[in-house]
Amino acid sequence: MSKKVFNKKNIEIFKKDIHKLSYEESISELESILNNLQDENISLDKIQSNYMKGHLLLKHCEELLQFCEQEINEISSEFLDLD
Repeated sequence: MSKKVFNKKNIEIFKKDIHKLSYEESISELESILNNLQDENISLDKIQSNYMKGHLLLKHCEELLQFCEQEINEISSEFLDLD
């Protein structure tokens, strides 16, 4: 039971930290996680932590891309008219 509470606390901390990151910073963090996971001596706890953080980073990147796409779609055609 305490393990679940610990994980929920970690998730909330990760979410708060990740929310501050730009898309590029998030991608860099994901690359770092991938490099860490290639280490044969990584502990199971570290694997779990990296998985949670990676999932949250991926979700954050997707949200940033969706937001950018919405902004692009909202640009009125009159602003793009070069005539």
